Amino acid sequence: MLSKKKSFCNSDYLRGICSRPLDRESEPVSNFPLGYYEFFLQEIERLGVEVITYKDLFEGSSDWDYESRYPQEYENWKKSKSDSEKIHLLIQHDVDNHPFFTKRMVAMEALYGIKSNIFIFCERYSKSASDVSYDIDHDFFVEAQKHGFVIGYHQNAFALSGFDMSEAVERYRKDVYYLREIYDIQFVVPHGGAGSFINGKKMLNVDVPMPEEFRKNLRWVFNRYGVRFDQKWSDGGLRKTRDKKRVRGFNLIKFLHKLKKGSRNFCLVHPQRWGFNIDVNQNPLLAKEEWYKDICMSY
Repeated sequence: MLSKKKSFCNSDYLRGICSRPLDRESEPVSNFPLGYYEFFLQEIERLGVEVITYKDLFEGSSDWDYESRYPQEYENWKKSKSDSEKIHLLIQHDVDNHPFFTKRMVAMEALYGIKSNIFIFCERYSKSASDVSYDIDHDFFVEAQKHGFVIGYHQNAFALSGFDMSEAVERYRKDVYYLREIYDIQFVVPHGGAGSFINGKKMLNVDVPMPEEFRKNLRWVFNRYGVRFDQKWSDGGLRKTRDKKRVRGFNLIKFLHKLKKGSRNFCLVHPQRWGFNIDVNQNPLLAKEEWYKDICMSY
């Protein structure tokens, strides 16, 4: 439990977490300036966009049909929760690496009264035994949950089980039970990550079936199965993609400004991509984009 000084009600404490480090090169490299994300939050506030969580979507819902993308939930939204005068946006964070970056981003969101959905590993997988650090400040994220943020399970059971599918199901089960000792885990999102061939077919974390005992108490909400949205944005695959149209689409503010009233939208932000030590050359196509050059210079 956090002390009063280290509380989500203490704006100085939150500002301290998301402040610029004395030596920006002391932190891992990232792709976007954190200041650009703060501008995104400011624009959400200016435009009156209503930010929602998965708990908001499924409040009072009995729809567990993730394989059909929750048709009852969507119909209920249109009938009783949708508003033709409002733009709704759900922000999701997949914490693939450097959990401190997520802590910093969540502190910034809290300063603006914005609540996001945070998906964490039980344990991080890495091909290199020397590269598995995944130090999470559980006290901080428990406090975030108390203030309306949603903490979910980022499922990487296939990789952690040595790419053995039967072992992966058991690992999935153990991970959820472990995380539920700390958080109110109601939602799961599989990690992309590494895969392996089984009987000639490439298998990934998304291929791990949900254990039967979770089908009525855990909702699969993104990646292969998920909730329905009108527009989606993601910074996933940023380093590898060489699709010019997709690279131009990484402009988060442009995405926000295109959203229409009456719509329900989705934004996937990987916090480890947002920081102060920016490497502008990780994607050569992105490095040529004028809007990207501008934000790197501005922030």
